[in-house]
Amino acid sequence: MLDVYVAQRNASLPELRARVAEFEAIGVTGILASDHLFVPRPDQRAQGRLPHEPITTLTTIAALSDRLRVGTIVSNIGFLHPALVLRQFAQMAVLFGGERIVAGLGAGWSRAEFEALGIRMPPFRERIDRLEEAACLAREMFDTGVGNLNGQHIVARDLPLAPKPAVSPRLLLGGGSDRLLDIAGRYADMLDVSGTSRRQPIAGSDPSQADLQRRLTTTVSDLQESVQRVRTVSRSAGRAPDAVSITLLINYFEVCADAEVDQRARAIAAGAGLGSHPLDDCPYVMLGTPERIAATLAERRERLHLEGLILTNNIHPRPLYEQILPRL
Repeated sequence: MLDVYVAQRNASLPELRARVAEFEAIGVTGILASDHLFVPRPDQRAQGRLPHEPITTLTTIAALSDRLRVGTIVSNIGFLHPALVLRQFAQMAVLFGGERIVAGLGAGWSRAEFEALGIRMPPFRERIDRLEEAACLAREMFDTGVGNLNGQHIVARDLPLAPKPAVSPRLLLGGGSDRLLDIAGRYADMLDVSGTSRRQPIAGSDPSQADLQRRLTTTVSDLQESVQRVRTVSRSAGRAPDAVSITLLINYFEVCADAEVDQRARAIAAGAGLGSHPLDDCPYVMLGTPERIAATLAERRERLHLEGLILTNNIHPRPLYEQILPRL
């Protein structure tokens, strides 16, 4: 059975309590939260769509559940020393068990958030260099309990992981550039594999829209190359080829009649500014009857060595569990 994670949306404590009970009853594996100070698009900010702080929310969810995994997709280590973020995950692992904690780390991509804090947003190469050092430090601290790193961006000198959990959190990275895939292969436990950088670049005034366009133009074959690269790097680093479990964030999931699929796909592509670009081989889109979606998912699980799905917060997991997964 595939692991299924649901992206967390803002909720009050009573809503969290109800959501935890519902997701446990359905069979959901875990809940993941993004780490943003605000929604990057000004029109969404004007509507009051401000995200909640992830670690406090996730700790609350973990306390309300006996089994749900919790984690971030992903914590921005561009704002502060990554050891401070790792310490938060370690504390959660001590309280709830490391097997339930997903420590997601990212380089940060929203220029507006950096500017709001008065922090210069470095170019991509510098941010990915820093993320590599953070992942290296996380791997060492999670594996040994002590970090030593004399990096260009991050320094740690006999730095203990305090508290030190009996079982360390899973280290998750997310992305699709070749450089990120190499970092994941060397250090990560999980990779949420994103649209490949071999497609269009993420540029312009709306990076979230550009990222969506990259994802929708990425094919399953593209991701096969990405996954194979990760497995090759893991082997070269002395790790097992399958040391990194692969997850896939699903942007669009809809059970509908096969006759409606083309129309729904055209609407998605047009809404993303891609005209009539075909989506039948896009790994982030699942449309059609339960039988069709199950067959598609089974094929992608085999081709991508897929171990988990992440559903965006506008996708409810119940149809997946009731209509799709039993057919696999």
